[in-house]
Amino acid sequence: MYYRRNLAAALLCAALVLLFTVFAHANYGGLKGYAGSDACGECHEDVYKQWRRTPHSKMLVDAKKDPAAILATEFTDAIPFTTDDIVFTVGNHWVQKYITEIDGTLYVLPKYWNVPKRAWEPYSIWNWRQEPYNVHCDGCHTVGFDPETETFFEPGIGCESCHGPGEKHVESDGDPGLIVNPLNLDRTTAQMICMACHTDGTDTTYNKYPFPVGYVPGDDLSKYSSDFFMPKPKSKKWYWGTMDTMERKRMYYFFQSKFYSTNRACEVCGFDRGATESKERYMSRSEYCGTCHKDRWENLEKHSGHTEEQAGCTDCHNPQVVDEWGTYSIHDHRFDFSKPKMPCSECHDEEDPEDFAVEAIAEDGKVTWAPEPEHHDFHFKPVDNIKPLSEEEACLSCHKEEDKEWAKKAIPEKIVVEGRIAD
Repeated sequence: MYYRRNLAAALLCAALVLLFTVFAHANYGGLKGYAGSDACGECHEDVYKQWRRTPHSKMLVDAKKDPAAILATEFTDAIPFTTDDIVFTVGNHWVQKYITEIDGTLYVLPKYWNVPKRAWEPYSIWNWRQEPYNVHCDGCHTVGFDPETETFFEPGIGCESCHGPGEKHVESDGDPGLIVNPLNLDRTTAQMICMACHTDGTDTTYNKYPFPVGYVPGDDLSKYSSDFFMPKPKSKKWYWGTMDTMERKRMYYFFQSKFYSTNRACEVCGFDRGATESKERYMSRSEYCGTCHKDRWENLEKHSGHTEEQAGCTDCHNPQVVDEWGTYSIHDHRFDFSKPKMPCSECHDEEDPEDFAVEAIAEDGKVTWAPEPEHHDFHFKPVDNIKPLSEEEACLSCHKEEDKEWAKKAIPEKIVVEGRIAD
């Protein structure tokens, strides 16, 4: 009897969560079979909280439900729209764009807000009515895009963007067989989840959308996306002409390596970090942290007690690492695509001393990679510390001659927030 009561209570809870989710998302439309990220958070609370802090969760935000998502603060007569015209915001890190709705179709408005500089970009998009957001962007910036209605189930890059439709998973009270766990996929199939949106091509069903319509995590991406668009600016730095999955993977790594670029960061959709940088430059990791944590970056020595040369942000703030793959967790907002191990071996044979990328192989098998040739132009930045460190451990990783008692005294009180280094 006790078991039945608990089972009934669990099923009732799952049903209420699902009912609430369906009601909450009913006004967007989209495909059936999805539960929504809020439903995932009912059980996976820690991961949900981490996801909420990532740029993925803020890629497309309903500005009518959350007016605070609009970061622009100056709506003068020179700006051809007001906050009343904005129905969604796009992004919140580099350039924030604003969407309006005209006759049921979404369009990106013609002025962009530069987030780090807290000012409008000095240009306007004259042809903004020629590229509907529903057609050009929804498939990657939303969950559950329906090509028949060109609507979506949930705005933003949610849990089900990477784990697939979760309605049955929720209804079953969490049956792991009814949801996709990328860790259970082979490496290439798992990477396809990211490559679906972080590489380009045209859908093979309608030959209309610049994203793989119908693809869900776990599928073979090549069935849903055409060969990617060629030629690309500077593509000689990664393009071999094989036009296969390995080629797509090279494109994916090339775009990853542009993470620290000061201007265009992604050639997939032409996303730009602003027109204020006329020449491409690659930021230090600490400078990149400062694009969000502006006040900390401008007062780095006061915050950390060190210059950037003495200790950068990531000498103290460390990523979460996925043990199975040795890569940084996608749920950790602080870090990028970099890995403790460089992805050179995806293309080069690290066991072959004749491979031009291998400089030396030691007796113990350790590989020394040759310096990148000029035409290669990949900019990966591995982090030395590959596990989260306590405040004392972070200090002692450099001050090896000292002990924990010294470290406790050395850490300025202003750095510590609720027992941990402030982020």
